Amino acid sequence: MDSKCVVIICSLLLSATLIQGFAIPRGNRCLCKNVSTRINVMALAKLDIYNRSSACENTEYIATLKDSNITKCVSPELREVKALINGKNRHLRHIPVIRHQ
Repeated sequence: MDSKCVVIICSLLLSATLIQGFAIPRGNRCLCKNVSTRINVMALAKLDIYNRSSACENTEYIATLKDSNITKCVSPELREVKALINGKNRHLRHIPVIRHQ
């Protein structure tokens, strides 16, 4: 009886070392659930860019509006967002683009 317990305990310990390295999926913790395909550039206060991380596999673009401080997730394919990121449009240079790591 004692040898059976020892065998069971040893097999549990060996399997625990094998299982320890596996990642446990914890769900998607992205900030953006819905992405807007329109944005009013004149009402834009800043654009935050969040790179991929262990919590979210997407690069997220979040626009903050001036008067209301409302944040809105925007598509990176928008012409206005591309112009902000490139910084080539002189009318949009006053809007800060903040890249978070």
